Amino acid sequence: MIQRCVLVLTLCGFSGAALANFLDGNELRERCASDRPDAVNTCLGYLAGVADAEDAAPSWKMQDSLFCMPRGVGASQLRRSVLDYLKAHPEEEDLNAAIVVGNAFLETFPCGD
Repeated sequence: MIQRCVLVLTLCGFSGAALANFLDGNELRERCASDRPDAVNTCLGYLAGVADAEDAAPSWKMQDSLFCMPRGVGASQLRRSVLDYLKAHPEEEDLNAAIVVGNAFLETFPCGD
């Protein structure tokens, strides 16, 4: 749970004012489910940003990985992970998209013990 809070704070930039400009789960779902290239590109860019943030975590002095994404995971698999997660957890649609993506990746790419 503490790791989730760290992920959320890291991805949100510790700024409540900035949150108004970020996507929520509904907006992210709309973009990820769209056929429009601009919407899909926004989705994929957002997902790649969260994945890259996880890769950067060790340089930010975070002790453990929050999720363990195997090498070679493609953008379409990340997109499917988030869409499946939102379908299974509609109660999270109003949350900040960073929280939703983090939770989806935690569920899809758990770290082994």
